[in-house]
Amino acid sequence: YIPRFLFQHLIYPSNHLNYTVVWALLDTLRQELQALVEHPNGTKTNPAATCKELLLAHPSLPDG
Repeated sequence: YIPRFLFQHLIYPSNHLNYTVVWALLDTLRQELQALVEHPNGTKTNPAATCKELLLAHPSLPDG
């Protein structure tokens, strides 16, 4: 949990909504959520927790 007041000055400078910051925060959130729901592909950036998880996500991949 991040307190609201930490971002308030970034989002509302001079009582006007800063759309650039809002879109950047939304994009970051989108990337984090996408990483949570993507099927693992066995790479360093998107590893599988187990071999079985990788097999279930990509049954056509060869062994090894």
